[in-house]
Amino acid sequence: FNAAKLQHRFSDGAPESYSSAEHSCLAVISTGAPVKRVYGVETLEISDRAINLSRVPVALLDSHNQTTIDNVLGRVTEAWVAGGKLHGRIIFAQTPRGKMAEAMVARGEISSLSAGYSIEKWEARDADGNKVDPDRAGWGDNLTFTATRWTLAECSLVGVPADALAMIRSLDGHSDDATAVEDARVRMMCRERMNLRQRMLEAQASFSDTRH
Repeated sequence: FNAAKLQHRFSDGAPESYSSAEHSCLAVISTGAPVKRVYGVETLEISDRAINLSRVPVALLDSHNQTTIDNVLGRVTEAWVAGGKLHGRIIFAQTPRGKMAEAMVARGEISSLSAGYSIEKWEARDADGNKVDPDRAGWGDNLTFTATRWTLAECSLVGVPADALAMIRSLDGHSDDATAVEDARVRMMCRERMNLRQRMLEAQASFSDTRH
């Protein structure tokens, strides 16, 4: 458990890519990390061939909420693929909620992002890596679905991202992948320990009930 790294991650203040003059920052929008869905594991292919960026600039939303314009916190003005990641430049809206989001990013209080997208083409593989027909695949077949053609529709600031490496960029404009992976591992260990403690407490309570 690396407490020093965890404290460092959440106490740095503004990411170095943040510009108060331009109300902007750089971000990693997606790394295509696998996400568990009800139908299997979903991943995104990150390549110029796979990603349709024709809708950029796209909105920066609050937690994918598209119901009102109040939820628009800014926009992604540019997006590009580099190093196996989808990067973007964010400009915050100078509205009350946009300024609030910008201030939270500037203070280092939030950095997680999530891509909103539509998928035009899938590729499905089984647990052995063999291709299967995605239209005939059933739920619970332990399949991985990879979006091989998808369109970026929006980007959202979120409290808990599905992709742990999607975040506001720092460290001279380079995302600190090593720190992000370590922090994700620390969070996972904490959750595992909390779950283990909860199971032990439940087991003790159950044992106590049987004795009475």
